[in-house]
Amino acid sequence: MSLLTEQTIGFIGAGRITNIILHAWEKHPLHFEKILVYDVNPEKTEHLINTYTHIEKVDSIQTLAKRSKIIFLAVHPPVVSEVLSSIRSTNISEDVLIISLLPKITIAKITELLGKTHAIARVIPNAPSYMGKGYNVYCTSEEIDENTETWIKQLFLPLGSFKKVNEPLLESYATITGMGPTYLWFLFNEFYLQALKTGMNQEQAKEAVNEMIKGSSDVLFNSALTYEQTLNLIPAYPFKENEETIKKYYSESLEALYQKLKG
Repeated sequence: MSLLTEQTIGFIGAGRITNIILHAWEKHPLHFEKILVYDVNPEKTEHLINTYTHIEKVDSIQTLAKRSKIIFLAVHPPVVSEVLSSIRSTNISEDVLIISLLPKITIAKITELLGKTHAIARVIPNAPSYMGKGYNVYCTSEEIDENTETWIKQLFLPLGSFKKVNEPLLESYATITGMGPTYLWFLFNEFYLQALKTGMNQEQAKEAVNEMIKGSSDVLFNSALTYEQTLNLIPAYPFKENEETIKKYYSESLEALYQKLKG
């Protein structure tokens, strides 16, 4: 494949994840020939055009597929069959790179719906990628060679960490790293609000809570201490009587989500 900067990129879907990727790219020297976007909701596309540079709205999936060297699938799983049918009707070249940002839909299924083999990558990005702090995992089809994989890394390293895993693990990562922030942000925000109530100003509260969260995680996972030894670093344990209830709720919710993603 030729240089990344010479290529036209196409996004099918102009929602949250496309916005996250484009925001991360804005902070890095990635310059494409063109970034095409198609969405059934034109207001979403207009938002991206008004927010980022070099974005062009196209009127159909077929138009986007014909013009793009890299196609991002950034839609919900229930509509992927229809989307891939539209791509298939354009008879795109087999060297067009397809990057799916979806859980559930396997490389084998994508290949089946396209009707022929392609260079396909599946990526599970997460929300902190917006700030270049994401933990994103990916897998690739056999058709992706070393040069193309380097290309994929160029696209995603601006989003944060980028780790290759076996495809069957993608739904596990989607459950934990992909959706993880939603299980934690409301708790983080509650600490922030409580910090304000105790007298800190906004900047003091943001810094204190952010550093506390990062440091707590580092001690738990990167020290030589066991879990019990980690807990023993603090004398007070105010949530002790509620811990089993909280853990049960998390366990049941996460297991249900994982099973849903696995289909």
